[in-house]
Amino acid sequence: MSYTSPIKIMLVDDDSLILFTLRQIMRQYTNMEVVCTANDSREALTKLQVYTPDVILLDIQMPHVNGITCLREIRALYPEIVVILLTTFDDERYIIEGLASGARSYLLKTATFDNLAHYIHDALHGKFSLPAHIATKLAAFLQKKETVSRTLSPQFFKTYMLTRPEQQIVLLLSKRLSNREIAQELALHIGTVRNHCVAIFDKLNVRNRQEAITLIESQLV
Repeated sequence: MSYTSPIKIMLVDDDSLILFTLRQIMRQYTNMEVVCTANDSREALTKLQVYTPDVILLDIQMPHVNGITCLREIRALYPEIVVILLTTFDDERYIIEGLASGARSYLLKTATFDNLAHYIHDALHGKFSLPAHIATKLAAFLQKKETVSRTLSPQFFKTYMLTRPEQQIVLLLSKRLSNREIAQELALHIGTVRNHCVAIFDKLNVRNRQEAITLIESQLV
């Protein structure tokens, strides 16, 4: 795909400073033009009825509707528009969900914007470009996911005399979930999860969470 006229860009972010910074960066390139900005997903979807950008730089955490949901709506309504997620979050699940929902790239605001034009051009030419840090996180997540698809034998639970709730938590610890995530997964109060973890560490004869995870992962079958 080639562009004889400037690449039309839409910026979507609830941070006015980020919008200003991105505008200034885009002005450095004669072949790129910011045609509109939006402060949230609703405004973005409304403006897309008027403007026809080639590329959207889209934040994830915004009021009303998050960027992932907005991304899905954009891809459903305007499949020809290229969307690049630009966020402060490098959480593996955001990366997976964003790319699976149709994002062409996943960039971090904390990184310098020196290569922003490069990522935009790659995205427009159908390439899935990821900064090294994001690619490393994604690879590690996929490798970890493959590992934790295994489980623990009944003998493990019997050896350490783990109760049924403790068994459930141990399995979630093997997936490296936080106490808050475990609480959400099992519909428990976070304080209850903490108490269970203390009991689990005692039964496994380990000093902390990392030692517990190391022991659990060594017993996965």
